[in-house]
Amino acid sequence: MARWFGRSKSRGDRTSEAEAEEESLEPLGVSDDLRLAYGRIGDPKLLRGSILAAQLAVEVYPVNDIRHVSGLSSLCMLHRLSWERDRSAPDLIKSVDYGRQAVDKSPPGDPALARHMSSLATALQEVYDTTKGEESIDEAIALYRGCLDIMPVRAAGQNDDRLSQVSNLGNSLLRKGRVNNDAAILEEAAEHARAALRDTPEDHRMHSTRLVNLGGALLGLVQLGHREHLDAAEDMYARGLRGLPADHPSRPGVEQTLAIIKGLRKQFGA
Repeated sequence: MARWFGRSKSRGDRTSEAEAEEESLEPLGVSDDLRLAYGRIGDPKLLRGSILAAQLAVEVYPVNDIRHVSGLSSLCMLHRLSWERDRSAPDLIKSVDYGRQAVDKSPPGDPALARHMSSLATALQEVYDTTKGEESIDEAIALYRGCLDIMPVRAAGQNDDRLSQVSNLGNSLLRKGRVNNDAAILEEAAEHARAALRDTPEDHRMHSTRLVNLGGALLGLVQLGHREHLDAAEDMYARGLRGLPADHPSRPGVEQTLAIIKGLRKQFGA
């Protein structure tokens, strides 16, 4: 799942140190820096400060200013992060509401539209994980497809943002396919997971996660009777586990899944 702890793209094209310093004092710059600090340190005060700065941006920039929309999109992401931390229902409701506003108010040609769509889609995935309301995951899938429709295809090694959306689409399809026991949806999920993994270098920070993502889609197919994917599913999880840092929060779940796969081997006599 995309957490967007990276620096905002709008802050990457600076022409001078003076501009960079001036931007860092603007509400969106302050919000961005506090969010990045929260990603490193995990102090909830930093997250609350980031939310307040993004709220200020929405208030001070007029509706027709692209920074107003960026503030709304930031609030979508920040309230989702707050939801992930505290599981407070109002945060998730606010995340979706701000995300919808950002997408709806994004002007024609807004280069950040795909980012706004992805942030809303990720919030909707959280809604689906909580409520299992299928309309939420269907909307998330449509948004991720929309991201890919408008994002440019760049040269090899320059497609990081696009690969993230390919991976996100695969994960949304995996959610829906598992709950609905739908092999066709899981096959598509595996297809997108393979595409994301294929173009992700082995030394990339997301390589291990994308191995696990593909393993999840293949395991879903195994559990629907497609035993031919068992070896590949186990291989993906094992390789992914080897690449995850010792303190990575996903390790216990991956280890548990490998134990499940070993149990399936015994069950199948494989």
